[in-house]
Amino acid sequence: MAYGPRKFFEMAVNLALSVKLNDPARPITLLYKDKSELPEGAAQHFDHCAPFENLERYPGVTIKIGIYEPSPYEETLYVDADCLIVKRDMDRHWAKYGAEDFMISGDIERRDETKSGHAQKIMNAVDIDYYIHMNAGVIFFRKSPRAEKVFEDARNMLDARHPDLLDERVRRGDGLSDQTFFAAAMARNKVMPISYTAEEGTIMATTWQAKDVVFDVENGVGKLKKPTGFRLLNRFWAKGWVQHETSVAHFIEMKPRAIYQRQSDWLRAHFGVAPYAFE
Repeated sequence: MAYGPRKFFEMAVNLALSVKLNDPARPITLLYKDKSELPEGAAQHFDHCAPFENLERYPGVTIKIGIYEPSPYEETLYVDADCLIVKRDMDRHWAKYGAEDFMISGDIERRDETKSGHAQKIMNAVDIDYYIHMNAGVIFFRKSPRAEKVFEDARNMLDARHPDLLDERVRRGDGLSDQTFFAAAMARNKVMPISYTAEEGTIMATTWQAKDVVFDVENGVGKLKKPTGFRLLNRFWAKGWVQHETSVAHFIEMKPRAIYQRQSDWLRAHFGVAPYAFE
């Protein structure tokens, strides 16, 4: 999905190239807001391009709550545009996610053992028994009544704008996070998230609060270390570190910028696409 400044379309092109490299049998669709925004030549890297409708219903990042209808596929794996597929092992993730009609990986926080005031407020607000901490950079769904109901519930909760579903952790003025609504809708429909062990290798790892990042699409390497927890304000003074292997590299805020640019340059040279300098 891409809209707005050209760099987001160029990131989507890079993601498409990484799919062609590491998951080549599957078609790729670009979702966009306005066809007039599409940079010249961008569409040729995708099998299909689909516009959004009713955009006013989905402010900011909540636009992901609207991806069910425009997807042309019976089974869809949505991936954020600031990601790259770095390993050729996506079949195992499709199989794992496909055990349910809707899936985002994450960790459960239950009402009787909650340590998060934010999670407790959400559970109380929409009367659910657990909350799911997630990163919705990867979303699987199958065209089915069950998946459609998850999206419908997420949309309805977004429309209601319950104050306790506004996410104070979001560093944006509207306080809206697609993850809050997806988590609540999954719990309401009794969809239990899947998880990965560090040993098996996860589908996606973000560069947020990570160190020793090694992402290399040319050689199929996706490694980084993530903190096991923090001793201060949930973001300072890491308690320890664990190394993760990942198939999808998620460059939060496009960091580390130098690593992302190197992957972009290699992918574009490999596929004969004009280079693009990300500022």
